[in-house]
Amino acid sequence: MLTVLVLAVGALPLTATAAADPSITLAGGGFGHSVGMSQFGAYGMARSGYSWQEIMEHYFTGSSPAEVDPELASQPIWVNLTTEKATLGLTVTSIGTPAAAATLTSTAGQITAQPGETLTVTRRADGTCRTTTPAGTLDGPCTIDLEWNGWDDSPTSALVLDGCSLVNWNLASGGRLQPCTYARGGMRIRPDNNTNTVNLSLEIDMEDYVLGVSEMPNFWGTTGGQAALEAQAVAARSYAYAKVIQRGDPANRPWCWCQVFDTTVDQNYVGWGHGTQEWGNAVAATTGQVMTHPSRTVAGKLVPIETFYSSSTFGWTEDSENGFTAYVPYLRSVDDHWAILPEVGNSNATWTRTMTGSALAAALPGMGTVTDARVTRCSTTGAALEIVFSGSGGPRTYKTRDLRGLLSLRSMQVLSVTSPTGTTSCADSSGGSPTTTTTVAQTTTTTTAPQTTTTTTTLPVTTGDACTAIAPDNLPKLLSSNAILRIGSRGQAVRELELFLLAMGYSPMTPDRTFGSRTAGAVKAFQDDRGLTVDGMVGSRTRGEIALIATAAAHIGILDATNELLAAGARGSDVRDLQHLLASLGFDPGPKDGVYGAQTTNAVRAFQQAKKLLVDGLFGARSWNALARQFGLDPTVCR
Repeated sequence: MLTVLVLAVGALPLTATAAADPSITLAGGGFGHSVGMSQFGAYGMARSGYSWQEIMEHYFTGSSPAEVDPELASQPIWVNLTTEKATLGLTVTSIGTPAAAATLTSTAGQITAQPGETLTVTRRADGTCRTTTPAGTLDGPCTIDLEWNGWDDSPTSALVLDGCSLVNWNLASGGRLQPCTYARGGMRIRPDNNTNTVNLSLEIDMEDYVLGVSEMPNFWGTTGGQAALEAQAVAARSYAYAKVIQRGDPANRPWCWCQVFDTTVDQNYVGWGHGTQEWGNAVAATTGQVMTHPSRTVAGKLVPIETFYSSSTFGWTEDSENGFTAYVPYLRSVDDHWAILPEVGNSNATWTRTMTGSALAAALPGMGTVTDARVTRCSTTGAALEIVFSGSGGPRTYKTRDLRGLLSLRSMQVLSVTSPTGTTSCADSSGGSPTTTTTVAQTTTTTTAPQTTTTTTTLPVTTGDACTAIAPDNLPKLLSSNAILRIGSRGQAVRELELFLLAMGYSPMTPDRTFGSRTAGAVKAFQDDRGLTVDGMVGSRTRGEIALIATAAAHIGILDATNELLAAGARGSDVRDLQHLLASLGFDPGPKDGVYGAQTTNAVRAFQQAKKLLVDGLFGARSWNALARQFGLDPTVCR
């Protein structure tokens, strides 16, 4: 069966719609990024009698449960609690008897704070830190360890972070703000790497960390969903271990001194006093259990996989390359009809978002006005992947995964778009069997008063410009500005930076023209990946790296459009793009003349040898993927 885009055209008065600010409605389903485990789907499966193992194996294709390696299990995890604080305040509070004192230790000595007392750590102008408690003052380095009896099975004291509160949404009476309280593990205060501030992280055993994760309603355990809580515990644990392996020593990430953040950038970690008995039981029942896949090994051993999850879908999850950018073998689209069963109470099973053309133009980069919109590319699930907006600056194509942030949609799974010229949708958008072929219904309308005649023909979809957000033409302010962008910066250059980072897969931010902490965090992650100085600011070196990637993206996007094997004798712009890319990497293809001659063949062979590919001088899919990765692009970004 073909996935077809259907256009329904009404007999609207064309002059009236042209004069008014048009209204455009996007209808969809689900909440979140739509990749991996659907939490409402897991709940529905649990209520239907599935075990946590069956739930996890369903949502993570080809994966298997396993006991975590004992050596890995022995390593604590570092969780960032807050960054770039000029002064930290922490209060020792009693949660049992006898309550324990807290001890701060640095190379300058030790100082204690008793239960009920507050300690402060202040970064001074000379870069040292002053620690103050009622017992006295300690001046010295800003590398400070804070311990109480947090490593005991049942701690009797906890530390409350001043000025911080988190919502406890597992109370029978509803959500309530609670002070940020941490009872397990020990705290690590470390100097920030580029500001005269300090960062605070929690070093904690993995099982204690999972106890403090708050990502699923705990009451589901009392309504037939205990297996869903168990699946969530395994997902939280497996994801965290995967990040420990991937990110390594916290000292290598001095902007946070962490392996995971305590926010939904990674997982929502809330510390002490939020979970219920059902959640504790779920963590205990799955102790040490993770998910593995044959594609994920280190030194020949299977290791935990990144078990991504989100709230729900419209009835099918999405492939990773659609929801994110990279192909991941265990993040495949699967049936998620359990997420929309009436008995699970999913209020986001369906949703709509209506915006005026002027509001859309203000939100969509590159658009001056918006007069129309239509779905132009579908996922095999039946949800839209791309939507074209018309108006000044258009027609311009946007991926639905980007529109989720740009337009504050509840998910990327848009099922239909209604505009003044009608409604476009993917034909199979109700969670039925996924389809494999995408076509567009192109509609031509001829008006002869008083009747309207509509003719529909079916044409293959064209991909369009898939590198919109990272091509140089769409980053003019960012690439031409000499100003250093940092926290507090505002304007179009910041918006273009945020769109670039979003397209590259860094941070779930909303491009809002304001350089805030999330933007800084995404910049730091980008700098870390590219081997730059990690300072969270965009200066000449970071801007130069962005320009290199943007230029490569433009060439790679054009090069991939032909989807052909390039070999000796080939001619044209695709060969010229390949020559530019090879030259920028130091592989000399000779003149950039669009002719695949002996020098270009030798350059391709040298590139293949450097990347340990089959050395044949032919430029095909494997060479293309390696070339994309060389520029920091996922091979699926520009397709």
